Amino acid sequence: MFRVAIVGRPNTGKSTLFNRLIKRSKSVTWELPGTTRDYVYGEGNIGDKKVSFLDTGGISFEESELTEKIRLQVQLAIEEADLVLFVVDGSIAIVPEEDKKIANMLHKSKKEVIVVANKCDIGEKCSDPFIFMELGFGPPVTISALKGKNLDELLELIEKKIPEIKREPYVYPRVAIIGKPNVGKSTLLNAILGKERVIVSDIPGTTRDIIENVVEIEGEKYIFLDTPGMRRGKLNKFDFVVSLRALRGMRESDICLFTIDPSNVSRTDEHLAGLLYKNKKSGIIVMNKLDLVDTEKLEKYLDEAAYRLRPILFYPSVMISALKKKNLHLLFKLLKIVRDNIERKFSDSTVLKTILSIVTKNPPPRKGKRFLKIYDARIIKKNPKTILITVNFPDIIKEDYKRYLTSKFREKFDLKG
Repeated sequence: MFRVAIVGRPNTGKSTLFNRLIKRSKSVTWELPGTTRDYVYGEGNIGDKKVSFLDTGGISFEESELTEKIRLQVQLAIEEADLVLFVVDGSIAIVPEEDKKIANMLHKSKKEVIVVANKCDIGEKCSDPFIFMELGFGPPVTISALKGKNLDELLELIEKKIPEIKREPYVYPRVAIIGKPNVGKSTLLNAILGKERVIVSDIPGTTRDIIENVVEIEGEKYIFLDTPGMRRGKLNKFDFVVSLRALRGMRESDICLFTIDPSNVSRTDEHLAGLLYKNKKSGIIVMNKLDLVDTEKLEKYLDEAAYRLRPILFYPSVMISALKKKNLHLLFKLLKIVRDNIERKFSDSTVLKTILSIVTKNPPPRKGKRFLKIYDARIIKKNPKTILITVNFPDIIKEDYKRYLTSKFREKFDLKG
């Protein structure tokens, strides 16, 4: 997917622009916590092309531990990006020295750059946007991110930078092996590749750091994403890079194999389970290292895992040993079940009948004299399955009741994963 990083000094309106672009593309944002300035991804379309936007912290050249870490993170974002939007303050009369230093950083990166002169709502015009020509990236695009002025021109420019990528239309489900470091993700992937030995090909044109392989398992093809482990808490440069890549793997997958060591389920696992739930990912809980688990303590471990991973207990689970290649056949069976559940179709009449039945048995609380009446219910998206319910008073349905409806619908049709 084409990636666009938004960089610049503090307070030039980068996040406002990011939010504008995200709103236009109706995307989902992804946050990477534990850094000095959280990275936020937004994914959406420009025209008929998919784009991933990356918001970054403001670059300052003052000497401090905080600013140094922010600069490091921005440099990593630039490395990840295919295009950089360099946001400057278009309301000022001279080019700040910090903008010149950022321009030097961008020139060294050899990345394609668009200068975006923001804040052109002040006095309804920019002071003189062409002063930014001296940065060496050509004429700037003048916008007001706050008022949404001239964003169409910017989007058109971005769209022209996106190459037409011609590749074989891989339509197989994308499977990411997700988990914290040292739970056996690479061993599991190697066991899958080694056991099946039917690697159709390496996919061309993929990201530079997530390895993708097409694998055939019991007659079904899957794209497996090899992602690094994700850490939580204070991150050094290495940890930050691998966590960023792991998040991308999660974001780009259809099914997540959430791999844990059942004898060491931690707050990091709990955090990852929350991310999977928040971002509505389908998946399987893979309890690895079965060969090392103390069987006398297994029940205690499973209770702890059930508590820590409670947001995703609707995932089916399996205990395996990737090292010994034990119970892989059970994992493959669950993978097929989850795949089939994603592809499973329901008629509008079936969905409506089911929702009406659930609500009739346990309706939401009335609000005054108002009570819920359902006019229609149908599935509008395959993965994650999304049901659009048309009612008389939408405010009656609170978030906890939505979760109840989701749980009962999943239970009714045994939609594991």
